[in-house]
Parts: sequence; structure tokens; C-alpha cells
Amino acid sequence: MIILLYLSIFGNSYAELTAGKFINNPDVDVFVNKMNNQHGFSKDYLYGVFDKTMHSGFTPKYMNSPAESVNTWAVYRKKMVNNIRVDLGVRYFKEHKTELLKAQKHYGVPAYIIAGIIGMETNYGYSPMKFRAVDSIATLAFYYPRRAEYFQRELEALFLFARKTDTDIFDIKSSYAGAIGIPQFMPSNVLTYAVSGTGNKHIDIINNHLDALYSVANFLKKKGWKTGEPVSMKVHVKGKKFHKYVTESPCNGYKVTVKTLKNAGVSFPFNISNDTKAILFTVQAENGKEYHAAFNNFCAVYRYNPSIHYVLGVNYLGNTVGSRAGAKLYSH
Repeated sequence: MIILLYLSIFGNSYAELTAGKFINNPDVDVFVNKMNNQHGFSKDYLYGVFDKTMHSGFTPKYMNSPAESVNTWAVYRKKMVNNIRVDLGVRYFKEHKTELLKAQKHYGVPAYIIAGIIGMETNYGYSPMKFRAVDSIATLAFYYPRRAEYFQRELEALFLFARKTDTDIFDIKSSYAGAIGIPQFMPSNVLTYAVSGTGNKHIDIINNHLDALYSVANFLKKKGWKTGEPVSMKVHVKGKKFHKYVTESPCNGYKVTVKTLKNAGVSFPFNISNDTKAILFTVQAENGKEYHAAFNNFCAVYRYNPSIHYVLGVNYLGNTVGSRAGAKLYSH
């Protein structure tokens, strides 16, 4: 029964794993020569890895329909911020409160925001990494032309990560897109932003929660997180003046002061300094269009996953989990 259940869930995906797709591929040859010349990897080792790497036929399919982009905020919120995830989040927050508060104190990023990201990324550890990272990333690097250049860089980083940590590359598990560990960092981000919470040279974001939570906070801080500022909040609007400030790209649009938005008919539910920079955007909620104001920290989280729905999900989930777990929250 267990075997049948497993096959019913994963059978179609694993049936699309194909061997031998990477040998005699000229793009792979170029990659191997680059890794040999720039990083000193043995060609025999590299071709040996590619000989055992499996082409994941289902991976590009997943890439073409991520939840963040195909759903409205109403649908996405129901899917990602549900009672089960919140309950798991409260449990996780309480179990790892010490680590979360250490990361918060060190980087100035609220514990509930860090917890919100962990919940969105791995469902607090209940979404197991069942793919081999090298299979997923190599497939996207050489058989997903739209983002081949990006994933070839990530494949390069994966080899460097495996060598740095003296890990068999086939033992590194990931998401379907190659994201690794508790914080779901892509390999290049592991090399750039992963840090040790204890000061040890060895950094483990796969099994060590303190390292993982420190790494999330470090990422956000490096991306511009400002301590004490909000992420975003739902606002009310009236009149027509506010329309010129609405954008579909909160982190690329022209930011104006809260005072300017207030003068244009925007009402904020909490006290925000008039000098704070913000930008207005909309999402489709259950009862129609909602208006939200995004602040600097919205864009820090956006760098983690460039999706408006994702950032709103992190903020909403984090606040909900933090509130129920007794964390000190920002006023909203």
C-alpha cells in the first residue's frame, strides 16, 4: 500500500527521469571546459558526474507554472497561508524561538519575518527535498533555453559548493528548481549569503536551523532591510488623485512619501512617518481589488522571490504565526 501510494504521488514525475542526455551535448562540453579552466575541476570528474546525471523532464513544466504567478492573491493566500501551515509555524516558532531571536538580535530582522520565509519555502520542514540538485539544475541549464544562462551559473555554484563542503554532489537534495536547505537558497546564494550562527567555519543550512535562520536574516540585511520599518500594509483610497501613484512593480516604480500618498487620498491603518517612502500597488482579493502600500523592506523580501504574492504571503504568514506564538510584532 505504501509503495502504491508513493508511486501515485511521485510516479509520473520520476518516470520522466532520463539518463544519458548530457553526454555529447556541445553546451555541456563548453561548461566542462569552463569549469576546468576557471576552477581546476578534472574533466574526467565532470564528465563522470554528467554521465550519471538524470534529465528531469518534469522540471521545466513546473518552472512554467509557479504558484506565485498563476494565481490571484485571493487564491494564493488560501493555498499558502492556511490553518495547517499556521499551526506548523507556531510550533516551529516555539521550538526554534532561541535561534530566531538570536538572528533577530544580530541582524535586526524580525523573528516572525524569518519564520514567515521558512514557512513559505519549506512548510516549516514538512516539504522534503526529494530531487537531486544536480539533476534539476543541469536539466534547466541545458534544456530550458529561456533561463539557461542563469541555471548554468547555478550549476557552476553547485559544483563549487559541493567541493567547498566536501560533499558528494549527488547527495545534495533540492527543490525541483534546485533550491537547497531550510532557507531554500539557490547554490550561488549559499556561497554568497549563507553564514554560521555559531562562528564555525562549517556552515550547514541543510540541517542546522541556527545557520539557516542567520542566513535568511543575513540575506535580507544585505538586500537592504531596515530595522523598525514595515513591509507592507493594506490601505484605503478615495478620490482619483491616488491613481497616478499605482504601479504593477512595487520595487521598480517611483517611490513617494507617505505624506504625498495621504494628500492623494490614501489612508493608512497605522501611524507611519510622513517622510517614509512608499509605493502603491493592487492585488485581486476575494472581495475585489485591494490597495496596498509597499515600503523599503517589501523589496528586501522581493529579492528573495520576485513575486508580489510571495512577499505578501511572507508578511501575512509571519505576522499571523508571530502573533499566535507571542512574538513582538511591528504595529501592523
